[in-house]
Amino acid sequence: MFWETLLFTASVTLPVCAMLLAGIALKRFQFIDDHFVTTASRLVFNFCMPALLFTSIINLDMASVLDFRMVIYAVIASIVTFLTARILAAQACTSSADYGAFIQGAARANLAIVGMALAGNIYGSHGIALMSLALAFLVPLYNVLSVFVLAYYASDKNDVPFSWKKLIIDLTKNPLIASIVVGFCFVSLGLQLPAVAEKVSLYFAQITLPLALISIGGSLSMDVLRKTSKSAVWATLHKVCLMPVMTVLVAWLLGLRGIDLGIIFLIFACPTAAASFVMTKAMGGNDKLAANIVVLTTLGSLPATAIGIFTLRYCNLI
Repeated sequence: MFWETLLFTASVTLPVCAMLLAGIALKRFQFIDDHFVTTASRLVFNFCMPALLFTSIINLDMASVLDFRMVIYAVIASIVTFLTARILAAQACTSSADYGAFIQGAARANLAIVGMALAGNIYGSHGIALMSLALAFLVPLYNVLSVFVLAYYASDKNDVPFSWKKLIIDLTKNPLIASIVVGFCFVSLGLQLPAVAEKVSLYFAQITLPLALISIGGSLSMDVLRKTSKSAVWATLHKVCLMPVMTVLVAWLLGLRGIDLGIIFLIFACPTAAASFVMTKAMGGNDKLAANIVVLTTLGSLPATAIGIFTLRYCNLI
């Protein structure tokens, strides 16, 4: 049982780790550069990931996911995660101006890439479909909460005025959210894609995760580790250690089991989304702290996730 579980854990986490390391190595030996990473990231965000989400949803067996307890719990737990990050920020940050970057980094998960990859490795297409369902609710929530905390704790609010109208417009223009909405419209109306369109969408979907993981690896700057602050370390511990343990424990007490519990674990064990750095910089927050958190959580989440998957699998919980 021990070795079987160990091999299963390796089969889930090592492919993701290998692709991230490949991105780092390719960048180090100049097979790819910053221009490639930027272009690939735009391609993934605007076309590949929306195609993956859309194809996952239209092929989703709604009868098998009609129980929305997992999604409701994920939404509530995500809000609580932002609140606990705020409490920790008061102890870990030396300035209240850093609260926004800290809270977002300690709470916002990279579900669309790392979460999708891990869910697919564990549960196959059904896991990707369930993660897509969770994304439909969590992506807008993460964006709203992140913009709010960054705007509220901005060091100079006059330079970065907060606008709910702009936030709503940005959410409606988000390709990930748009693909999710269109996908659910197709399912609810009983529509089907033409064979050619479905095959093209599938081609885009198939290159999403490898390209995205290589891009993340290529974007990681190891120089950031030399400038790591205490705040970044605490945010990382909150993101990849405290929250996965607490949310899984509460979910287990509430009766979630199997694939639902597994998806909950992956949602809260994922590293911080790279978009948090972009958003923090754009809104006048501490972008250096945000970059530190992205790198540390990306590196720290893989061993933490491996330990969590091994433990849950060994205990027959997922």
